[in-house]
Amino acid sequence: MPEPIVNEFHVAPIFLTRDYIEQKLRAYVKDAKLQLTELQVTPGTANGENFVSVMTRITMKYRGKDLVNQKATFLVKTTFADKDPVAHLLEPYGIYVREMDMYEEILPKLSAIIKQDLHDPRKLFAGTMNVDRERTSIIFEDMSLEKYFVADRIKQLDREHAEMTLEKLALFHATSKVLSERQPGIFKDKYERCFFNKHTRGYQPMMENLIKALEISLRDDEELYPRYGEKLKRVAEHIMEYCERVMEPKKDDFLTLCHGDLWTTNIMFHNNDEGRPDNVIFIDFQFSVWNSPAIDLQYFFWTSLQEDLCHTEMVQFYHTKLVHALKNLNFKGHIPSLFEFQQQFQARSFYAIFAGLAFLACMMHVGKEELSIQRAISPLKEDEAVRVSLYKTKIMRQKIKRFLPIFDRMGLLDDM
Repeated sequence: MPEPIVNEFHVAPIFLTRDYIEQKLRAYVKDAKLQLTELQVTPGTANGENFVSVMTRITMKYRGKDLVNQKATFLVKTTFADKDPVAHLLEPYGIYVREMDMYEEILPKLSAIIKQDLHDPRKLFAGTMNVDRERTSIIFEDMSLEKYFVADRIKQLDREHAEMTLEKLALFHATSKVLSERQPGIFKDKYERCFFNKHTRGYQPMMENLIKALEISLRDDEELYPRYGEKLKRVAEHIMEYCERVMEPKKDDFLTLCHGDLWTTNIMFHNNDEGRPDNVIFIDFQFSVWNSPAIDLQYFFWTSLQEDLCHTEMVQFYHTKLVHALKNLNFKGHIPSLFEFQQQFQARSFYAIFAGLAFLACMMHVGKEELSIQRAISPLKEDEAVRVSLYKTKIMRQKIKRFLPIFDRMGLLDDM
């Protein structure tokens, strides 16, 4: 058996040998005579940043049939479901295979449509070198080499970065709609399990525990708790049911492929020479789902936008870009009017509770205590204390104080 590649800091997945990488690189560049001359392997992320997968960076030098020495760097994302302590929760969602489906089949087709039909050379995602289903592994371009970067999740996005993201999201949605029109059934069955669906409620303990932690965190707040304490208890009891209703397509809804987990950490920006954003790509497609694009907007708005941005205005901006892309792609189906789409967006309002009150607290976590899905679902008192602490930070208390009156006025904290 070939020895795993090892350096001082990192042990790569055991299958990631020199021979394996050379074989995959030969297939990628279509050169059977390619020779790997040098290889360096380092961690792709710091310890603790990924709970379900391992990211490994491989930097190589190689010589092709033209005998020219070249250099390349890729990231290897490897999932270890058999070692994941919450695999029983995640496996029914299909996340271990969906991202491979996206990188191997869907994303290349979307990119081809954008380049061929719209003559848009900008990247939509990191290029895929190889998908290995036997080893649940994906090798793709290291976009940091092209100076792509992830925005600050704590500061969140200003108008310029938000609009750049929405323009690209509209293109992603529109292209998926056209792909579905050209290849009917391509999204059938595989793309119906986001965080909330009719098949599994694996995330239920996590959702309920986080809303309960919010309620507990407010018990010493003489202003907020009398107004919202009892309402939050009821929200915790019904959060799965209400979010599942949100995910049920309504008659005449405009449906597309959605990213499903669109927030700052899953978005990478590229700046021009003046330091302004000129492109954005999306990463992490484990929860991609065929549904209303409004769920991507609700999730993105409540987790990633700075407070001075008007959501209704952002919907209008997105809709303009969506219509423009659909028309340029010669989409033959019904394109929703702004009024129709605003209604569709409002019908998904309860998604704001999940995004802004449950997941956002995890996204804003900066403490020393390690946060994991396992800890989020744990019934232990010490883990409950960690969850409560998420809502005690200054930034989350400020957001809660702003969000709760908004959600209350919208009726999202009442029985529905």
